[in-house]
Amino acid sequence: MNTCQKRISDLQLILKEKDLDAIVLSRPLEINFLTGYFMDGVIMLITRQEAFAFMPKMLFDDFHAKVPFVRSEHSDKIREALMSKKTELGLKKAVFEPETENYLRGKYWKDNGFEECQGLTASLRLCKEGEEIEMLRKSCRIAAKAFEQLVPTIKTGETEIEVSNRLDNLMRSMGAKGPSFDLIVAFGQNGALPHHVTSERKLKDNESILIDFGCIYKGYCSDITRTFFHGSPNDEYRKVYDIVRKAHDEGLKALRPGLSAVEADKTCRDIISDAGYGQYFIHSTGHGVGLEIHEAPALSSRANEKVLLKKGMAVTIEPGIYLLGKFGVRIEDTALITENGCEALTAEE
Repeated sequence: MNTCQKRISDLQLILKEKDLDAIVLSRPLEINFLTGYFMDGVIMLITRQEAFAFMPKMLFDDFHAKVPFVRSEHSDKIREALMSKKTELGLKKAVFEPETENYLRGKYWKDNGFEECQGLTASLRLCKEGEEIEMLRKSCRIAAKAFEQLVPTIKTGETEIEVSNRLDNLMRSMGAKGPSFDLIVAFGQNGALPHHVTSERKLKDNESILIDFGCIYKGYCSDITRTFFHGSPNDEYRKVYDIVRKAHDEGLKALRPGLSAVEADKTCRDIISDAGYGQYFIHSTGHGVGLEIHEAPALSSRANEKVLLKKGMAVTIEPGIYLLGKFGVRIEDTALITENGCEALTAEE
């Protein structure tokens, strides 16, 4: 049994545990996770015993050759073909995941007897294993190495977009498919906006640079933020940077199986609050990373206290302080939870 077959088998066990007959899936991300095949236009129906895939004829030969462990069918009307199979098998308790469907497709499933049920496939993606971990490591190494090469080339007078494009090209030249999100390059006071949109703003002497970046390698995302100074930093910047660095480092040290998502957030947040900057830490401490740049679990003060970290989870630690009109400091690394702690996949060597 290969990795994808095991995932389908694990999903079938979840169906049994929840007393469900079947689940329908149509987003390419989930199809790829369960089959290794990434192409829009395939819909799957997974029952407790079997897995079916429905697609246009132009995809059939390729899918059938690459995914022989799924019963594949082609049709000019693939949703109708799936509904016919549902009726043929007498599936009563069939569900779809609303978070993975657009409105119209979700409405179609609902109108045809499927009920909403969140998080079934996401639960399988929480803990990474085997090849997934290696692809995550590679994605993180590419991003980190590209940044190392980028920094010495940054010059006064160039724009945020120019730096962003150069970083993007560096990651692609090392094997990345592309960035894992719209890269953020923020000069000076733009760094005080956590989700600043990279602009034509030019770099001046003696100001901070914040870069939030990552890439996709074989479907898996990396996520890093680095803040540094172009020129000579003032005392206020040094103070804020040291506080954020301490919060970041202690946050990474705290990561281990059994730690709650709330406690992971608190570890970083308390350090910043105790230093008098609590009101300037205006987002959560971290999030899961994998096939999507933002996955479960959320490391947040608002998280469910029952959510505990487990071996194989990949999460970010990204505390920050943002002083509007001045600068922002955020330091972020992606880390893999190990048996006794964590492996910082993007940490500086």
